Amino acid sequence: MPKFKLSPFLKDIVLTTVTSIVVIISMIFVTRFLAKGLGPDVFGAYSLARRIVSFIMPFSTIAMGVSLARYIAISVDDKQRNGYLVSSIFIVFSISFVLLLVGYLGGKSLTILIFHDPKYLILFYSSLFMVIGFGFYTILYSYYRGIQRMDMANLWQIVLIAMFPLIISYAFAQKGNVALIVFLMGLSTYLSIFPLIVFLRKIKWKGLDQIKLSFKDLLKYGVPRTPGGIALAGLLTIGPFLAPYFGTMRDAGYLVVGQSVFRIMGSSVVAFGMVALPKVSQIFSEGKKDFLRNRIKDILAMIIHIGLFAIIQIFIWSNEIVLIWLGKEYLEAVPIIKIFLISLCPYLGYMILRSIIDAVEERAINTLNLFISFGITVILSLVLGNTGLGVLGLALGITIGLLNLGVSTTYFLVKRYKITLENMKLLWILFMNCIFAGIAILTKHYLIEYFDNVSLLIFIFFIESSLFISYMWLLHKKDTQWVMELKKRAFSPGV
Repeated sequence: MPKFKLSPFLKDIVLTTVTSIVVIISMIFVTRFLAKGLGPDVFGAYSLARRIVSFIMPFSTIAMGVSLARYIAISVDDKQRNGYLVSSIFIVFSISFVLLLVGYLGGKSLTILIFHDPKYLILFYSSLFMVIGFGFYTILYSYYRGIQRMDMANLWQIVLIAMFPLIISYAFAQKGNVALIVFLMGLSTYLSIFPLIVFLRKIKWKGLDQIKLSFKDLLKYGVPRTPGGIALAGLLTIGPFLAPYFGTMRDAGYLVVGQSVFRIMGSSVVAFGMVALPKVSQIFSEGKKDFLRNRIKDILAMIIHIGLFAIIQIFIWSNEIVLIWLGKEYLEAVPIIKIFLISLCPYLGYMILRSIIDAVEERAINTLNLFISFGITVILSLVLGNTGLGVLGLALGITIGLLNLGVSTTYFLVKRYKITLENMKLLWILFMNCIFAGIAILTKHYLIEYFDNVSLLIFIFFIESSLFISYMWLLHKKDTQWVMELKKRAFSPGV
């Protein structure tokens, strides 16, 4: 019997996936604590504040999460790595300080524009404070990612992104001070400054030539990609931002709850992209084109196979999930979740494949795709929102924009590497998912009335785990290529 031992690459993916699961669980409970403690209206303000932070971050980091990790990974010595680290800190701090100053000077006007109420001024300032802290965290995470120390990157992610928000939301949600909650969450990210100081103290300074060169490299690679990050953040922010114009502040919260499906599922696959970018950059530089083509094809099949299963099962249980998670006062978010599910598979495709594109292509292809998708989202959101659909129209606009993003991302790689969709067992996969959907629907129909909230959650977890394990077993029995490749790398670590 072959010995089970993960390859270093797969080990990093597993470790990062476990970390992502921890973050997902934390995010679920943070959302629950805040939604119940703050109430729908104030929770809507909190949700909008976090979306604003997500929108500003691409401006303050100019794609440093990608560019720093990439250049650290291909650096030939410590001198180069140190140059990139110092340059990234200088760039992020300088831009963040300017954004903070502009936001502070125009605080009252921007607060009214975003929140429609001057009482949220301190919340707006707290959001700006969080931006700088997240900038330093982005540098630290990207540096560890570049040197392929995913163990340390994951440790800091658990502490700053999972543990502290969970503690803060649990301790302060009932107090109702949303500005204080955002401020404390932002303050926790400033802890990332301390390891950065340790790295800087170890650098032996020998002039500024390397720093100047790395400064140019980071800006040349990062600036063209920055609009893409802004477009992605805008794509997910435009709905909550427009919601008060077409409805109420609580509608913004409903949209963010609906988008939580993307955040949760996206976090479950983001591990691949985090580990893959530096690794694919190395593989690409070595000219292994056929190897990349085969692996991209495996990834596409995996996205389709798992994404379809997730979409159908979440759709079936969406009402129960929201009821258990947030309570009956948030059931109005269920139709929004079902609309968003249409674009879940394309969104997961983008989340996984974008790192491969960034690794093999210096042109900002993702930026182009994101801007087109953002434009589609804005236009359709305004049009559909004005037709009387309100928040559902906004959800439809976002969904169509995300569909375009996933399809255009996939099309680029399919065209570049001449990938065909043969041998993906699409008809068989569709048939099996219909069977599993039938099992879930019958189970829900006949057994759901016998459970209260807690036992129902355990029951859903048991049913869905059983179905997913059965699904994966059938994929294995059908010799599905990506499953067999995964098995090979689990039992042949040298591959």
